[in-house]
Amino acid sequence: MIKSKFITSIFQKYLNNKNISTLKNNLFYYFLFRVVRSFLINDIILNINNFRIYGSINKNKTSYFLLKKCEFGDYHELNTINKLSKKNKIFFLDCGSNYGFYSFYVASLSEENKIISVEASKNTLVEFNKNLDLNKFTNILSLNKAVSDSDNKTITFNESEKDWESSITHQNYKSREVSIISTVKIDTLVKNHDLENYKIIIKLDIEGNEMSAIQGSLELVKNYSPLIIIEFSKYIFGKEDNIEYLKNFLIRYNYSIYDTNNNKKNLDNILSKINNLQKRHQTIGNFYLIKNSSKTLEDFLCNE
Repeated sequence: MIKSKFITSIFQKYLNNKNISTLKNNLFYYFLFRVVRSFLINDIILNINNFRIYGSINKNKTSYFLLKKCEFGDYHELNTINKLSKKNKIFFLDCGSNYGFYSFYVASLSEENKIISVEASKNTLVEFNKNLDLNKFTNILSLNKAVSDSDNKTITFNESEKDWESSITHQNYKSREVSIISTVKIDTLVKNHDLENYKIIIKLDIEGNEMSAIQGSLELVKNYSPLIIIEFSKYIFGKEDNIEYLKNFLIRYNYSIYDTNNNKKNLDNILSKINNLQKRHQTIGNFYLIKNSSKTLEDFLCNE
């Protein structure tokens, strides 16, 4: 298929003054995209919420789905962050930031919000920084590190052709390349920041290394009881040590698990869902770890 600058330009102009999310379920758009997608020569700048993002024309990039589906998803998670941001300044740790949707969403809610975005893939971080430059946000710091339970440990990182699969814990995919990356603890990321007047939210989507990330955040947990958004997957619970660690963490730090319907879940519920996954599926989606009897939990459960 011949790529066309002209078709790409026309398609970009069509989207310039539109919020891509308003085109969800728009049959004309879906037909148009199917017709032009093979001709597109470069990524398309998309407006969504109150910021802009490059929608990739590469099907192996997560941001391609913004072009294809006209949505990011994760509605409950984003609404929860928005609800908390209305009442507080947010300090957001985006661990596994990918191209940055969560980071830019939080940044767009208030200039007073602060974001540290950490992405282990140097290739994906290039996309993140392009989006950061596109928006000119000054309240985001981006780092090419692997979030873990220790600092400055040199490890290998497995880059996948599909950027949502890349991981330091496994290589259950067609690997694009292996790179060397340095680790960092969440406690280290925040140690030079004044957190007293912030609601702290940690997002963990790091393909199986989530328990190590929590181990590296225990001072923050003890002192500030952050809300943790975490993707539960076979990569975590395929290891018995991770199951025991999470069980002990919930007890020791008085945390509970909630789903995206605001329902409290116990660890047995989670393990049952994981065990019932079809072989080709790896994740059961996002859940929340929230301190019991906290103001954060009160705000989380509040209906607005």
